[in-house]
Amino acid sequence: MLSGLRVLDLTDPEGWLAGRILADLGAEVVLVEPAGGHRARAARPYTNAAFNAGKRSVVTDDLRPLVAGADVVLETGITDRYEQLAAPHTVWCAITPFGRTGPKSGWRASDLTVQAQSGVMFMTGDPDRAPVRCSYPTSWYHGCTDAVAGSLLALRQRDATGRGQLVDVSLQEAHVMATMSRVGQYSLTEQRGARAGALMRQGRSIQREIWRCADGYVSFGLRGGPARIPGLKRLIAWMDSEGVATRALLERDWDAYSHTAVTQDEIDEISEPIARFFETRTMTELFDAALERGLMLAPANTAQQILESRQLHARAFFTVVDDDALGPVPVPRSFVAAATVPGGAPLAGAPPIGDLKVLEFGSGAAGPLATRYLADHGATVVRIESSTRPDFLRLYALTPSQRSLDASPMFAAFNCNKRAITLNLKHPEAREIVLELVRWADVISENFAPGAMARWELSFEDLQRENPDLVMISTCLNGQTGPERDYPGFGGQGSAISGFNHLTGWPDREPLGPYGTITDSLSPRYAAVAMLAALHHRDRTGEGARLDLSQVECAVYSLAETIVEYASTGVAPARTGNRARDDLSNTAAPHGAFPCRGDDRWIVLACWNDGDWELLARAMGDPTLRDIDDLDMLEQRIAAWTVQHDRDQLAAALRDAGLDAAEVLDMADLSGDPQLEHRGHFHPMTHPVIGEQRYEALGFRLADLPPALTRPGPTLGRDNDEVYGEILGMSPERREQLAAAGAFD
Repeated sequence: MLSGLRVLDLTDPEGWLAGRILADLGAEVVLVEPAGGHRARAARPYTNAAFNAGKRSVVTDDLRPLVAGADVVLETGITDRYEQLAAPHTVWCAITPFGRTGPKSGWRASDLTVQAQSGVMFMTGDPDRAPVRCSYPTSWYHGCTDAVAGSLLALRQRDATGRGQLVDVSLQEAHVMATMSRVGQYSLTEQRGARAGALMRQGRSIQREIWRCADGYVSFGLRGGPARIPGLKRLIAWMDSEGVATRALLERDWDAYSHTAVTQDEIDEISEPIARFFETRTMTELFDAALERGLMLAPANTAQQILESRQLHARAFFTVVDDDALGPVPVPRSFVAAATVPGGAPLAGAPPIGDLKVLEFGSGAAGPLATRYLADHGATVVRIESSTRPDFLRLYALTPSQRSLDASPMFAAFNCNKRAITLNLKHPEAREIVLELVRWADVISENFAPGAMARWELSFEDLQRENPDLVMISTCLNGQTGPERDYPGFGGQGSAISGFNHLTGWPDREPLGPYGTITDSLSPRYAAVAMLAALHHRDRTGEGARLDLSQVECAVYSLAETIVEYASTGVAPARTGNRARDDLSNTAAPHGAFPCRGDDRWIVLACWNDGDWELLARAMGDPTLRDIDDLDMLEQRIAAWTVQHDRDQLAAALRDAGLDAAEVLDMADLSGDPQLEHRGHFHPMTHPVIGEQRYEALGFRLADLPPALTRPGPTLGRDNDEVYGEILGMSPERREQLAAAGAFD
């Protein structure tokens, strides 16, 4: 879809993912290397094989002619190359820990530092231990996908105006969005957050989320509600058939079960026999049963299980590349299954973002967050909803007393800048109304279960007949095809299936998964990229596109280096707590989180070389530190020193000494973070039901197209008159008739 686009990749290994995404979409990506090749090729062979596949390589010190012929330049770190080399047409994307300007822009920082400064790390882990990071660089996964989305937005703007521009990506800001609006909600909740480990507080009780089984772990929540209760009943029936269901399970009225209302004694009675039952089954046995019985249970997969996945093989997700160092190794083929289809005529010029029109179906986080990338930069996005089957996020009020379909801060955050209409898709006239909107739209986005749109006679083929150059994206957990496409899961299940749970937490405890169900924060970025790439192609060829995006596949694509490592060594990478992996970018000791004075106060600290080691010994006033070669002893010595100090003062002193160190920030800290304030991350707006709420911007800034957050998330049906009246030209009398007939329920 990006054929003809030339990209210059000047990034360090952490940024290689951005160029890989663009190469997979058809761009010519040229990796610029120093004489002798990038030293990370040898030191990080798995990263190289995973994220440099599909690129060309050039060894040169003279960038000027390469930049002159490039449409997009990608770089990591703060340099002056943009000011010195960029041509008027160049889209220049800089990926940095905190952005190119602001009070933290000059900090020395690694993924450990950024995770600590994002709020995700504070919320991840066990309450009796330090906050813990994912063992792989999730801040870069978010930042690289944001970099591609921002670059494609800037390209579209260039096509309309003739001017390139700077795309300024902040890893911190991109990763703050992975808290799923918790930081923005702090002004409403005043809750700094807390870690729950393998457990989660639900109303009156603490409930298990991660369960041990015969050969690993599974993710399973004892949730109520219409989506979960049928699965709970089927689990109890299965246990009963095996003769292991207790009276506490068999005599409970499951139809009336509420996970927020049960007492701790009740949840313990429910959990104990389930835990014993799970321990007698393997991950595969439990997942097979989940597929057969419709249970919302997911295995905490390792790279081995992912590479052996029936679903991924059925979708031809992996391909084999012949790597110079490793030989033939499997890598993900792409993050999206894309099919272009003949449509109308090519456009004379691409319309600017503000002229784009998007029609959105679905619910939850992954679909709605994707369309925000367009809405925040001026596109008109219209959500179709129903009062009879509302988006489940609309029920996420802060307290039960506030619950209504218009009181969810999370829904409001994910859907700001959008229009919302109500339409009962079962009404006889609903389909023709949808088709009128389809003829108006450039893009259709939906994240229903596979087959749902076809049951309403709104499949891609149906819609393309009405709009030949339509771009349509479908996003769901496992994609539209394959033997596991109908598996009923949300982001928590996606995090487990894709490998993120297995890679997050302490080696001697349960896998946890990063806070915020990471597939819900990663996959929207990939979806936005796919939509923008398809629009780029449509404007040049007149061809529409059908995009099939699996949230699990997006997560596995991000973790591609773990697949390469397992295929090469036969050993699946595992979680390492906060300790570094043994490769070029992570050969560090110490590398972890250490306690400070006060309630749950921590700093992170990493020493990457002998010079850092000397700086730390000097800061601690402890020359004997140089003689410690046992990592446990070293961490204990540092912790005994840090716990005597104020967090903010100590982190600042260590940074001033030249070390990679930072505070572990909670939701309260981030709400007043000076770097986020400098970036304009927060946009206060007044919602008619919630009141004033702080809405969060995305992780990048376009120099000539800053985000404009102007509308809080819509109340249900707020824009019926505007959309039905002004966009579709429906008379007031006709709207009244349809409303009376229940079409707008």
